[in-house]
Amino acid sequence: MNKNKWIVLILVLVISGFFSFVAFADAKLVFEDKRLNINEAERDDFSNRAIAEGEAYIITGPFAELEETNTVYGIPTGSKSTYYYLVSNTDYESFAKAVESDTDNIFGEMTWYVASVSDKDMVKKFDKSAERFERWMQNYTNLWSLFEQSGYDPELDAQKIEDILDQIPTESIKVSGLLRTQSSNSKYEKYRDQFLESGDLGLSDVGELMLDVDKEGAKSGNIEMIIFFAAAAVFVIALIILIISIVKTIKKKKSQELY
Repeated sequence: MNKNKWIVLILVLVISGFFSFVAFADAKLVFEDKRLNINEAERDDFSNRAIAEGEAYIITGPFAELEETNTVYGIPTGSKSTYYYLVSNTDYESFAKAVESDTDNIFGEMTWYVASVSDKDMVKKFDKSAERFERWMQNYTNLWSLFEQSGYDPELDAQKIEDILDQIPTESIKVSGLLRTQSSNSKYEKYRDQFLESGDLGLSDVGELMLDVDKEGAKSGNIEMIIFFAAAAVFVIALIILIISIVKTIKKKKSQELY
């Protein structure tokens, strides 16, 4: 084997080994079936890497839209537009109970997390859900202003209150994805912090890791598994070829020494 072939073989071995190593962390989540039910999660649950799945019901934003470089474990593969939303962990049933309980703070027991969405179809769904909930919240806020009006009559306005409660949005979006570290992009951090402040929230109220939302119907971890097994297979094959080449080279040298 000539020098160039040795160099190529070693490079293939190093690169495939690198991809096997970095992809294993995500593939391991699939091996261990480490899954997080978003709708039962607490804030601390968003501090550990996991496959997350559940329903996105209360969605606000997007608070940022960034054109970003799409990478596969650090290797640039193109560009993408990513939209960031603030989402609560609650579902329709839990939220409806909170509203009907007539509490002053219907968001008090909720956990919030950031969802990053790049798939166009999912972006449309997130936008539609956010707009729908925003309209309802405006009506709900107007409803509470009735209690502050001097002419408020509980009997006359009872139907208005019932109508608002009946209009609570019921639609949710089934989501899944991997919990990843939030972007360190300075623009992202600026937009996120401003958005949180506008809603009287701080970083301490939001999960540490964000949900990188998959395409609808996609199985979380599949791509990571494919990358891991493909890289591992290439690594093993390259290693075997390298070992065989080394053995052949040693035998050849010994054979030459005998003559």
